[in-house]
Amino acid sequence: MVSLIIFALYATVILIYLFISFFIVYHLVKYSVDSEFKTVMMVFFVVVSAGLLISNMALFFSIDWNLVFSNLLP
Repeated sequence: MVSLIIFALYATVILIYLFISFFIVYHLVKYSVDSEFKTVMMVFFVVVSAGLLISNMALFFSIDWNLVFSNLLP
């Protein structure tokens, strides 16, 4: 039961991360002066953000949450 709560909270964090990333990309596209610079920065941001998100998800799902909370809760 506790692991479901942890997964729901983590899903909320991931959705907020994706929402904020969308707005960053929007502002990079909308308000960039140089179109070549805009493309480079957008690709760089998307690649780095995706890498961070994938590594974070891999680390999160590698944790056995039932074992963690079985030691903390009586």
